[in-house]
Amino acid sequence: MGRVLTQRRTVRADSRNVVRGEQTRQRILQAARARILVESFEAMRLDDLASDVGVTKAAVIKSVGGKASMLLLLGEEDRLTRLEVIRDAMALRSGLRRRLTDVVRRLLELDASRLNVVAAYVGYMWFWTGADHDRSHAMVEDTRSRLCELIADASPVPVPPARQRILSLRLVAAYAIGIRELHFRKCPLEDTVRLVIDMTMDPSG
Repeated sequence: MGRVLTQRRTVRADSRNVVRGEQTRQRILQAARARILVESFEAMRLDDLASDVGVTKAAVIKSVGGKASMLLLLGEEDRLTRLEVIRDAMALRSGLRRRLTDVVRRLLELDASRLNVVAAYVGYMWFWTGADHDRSHAMVEDTRSRLCELIADASPVPVPPARQRILSLRLVAAYAIGIRELHFRKCPLEDTVRLVIDMTMDPSG
C-alpha cells in the first residue's frame, strides 16, 4: 500500500497576533463609523474611540492611524458596496440615461444611511497628502473606470473612450455635489438624483 505524502503547512509564529490585530482593527473601524454616524467626523475624538473599544489611544493610532487615515479606510469599505451596485447594473438592458438614473438612485439610497461618513470623505478628498492622497485618487480612478464600462455597455452605439471619460468624470463630480446637497441642504433624494443626472448628461458638453 502506497503512502500519501502531505505537505506540511508553514504557520507563522505570530499568526495569533496577526488575527487578533485584524480583529482589533475591525472593532476600531466599526466603533469609528458608529460615532461618526451619531455625531460627526469632526466631533469624533480618538480618546473616546479608544474607550469604546477598550484599548489605548496609542493602540488606535498603531492599528488604523489618525482620523484622516481612518476615514480613508471607511471610504474604501463604502466604495466596495458601490461597486456592487455598478456591477449589478451591467446585467440590466435599459438605455444609458435610464441605467445611470437607476444606479445613482441606488447609490444615494445606500449612502443616505451613512451620510456623515460619506460627506466627510468627500470633503477630505482635497486634503489628503502623500500615500493617502495617492490611495484615495486611485480609488476614484478605479470607480471611474467601472463607470466607463457601464456607460459603454448601456449606450446603443459605440461611445469613444474620450466620451466615456468625460461622462464618468461628470458623474463622479456630480455625485460628490449631490452628497453635499443631501447632507447640508437636506435636499430630497429624487431631486438629488435629477441634479446628478442632469449635470452628467448635459447636452451642451
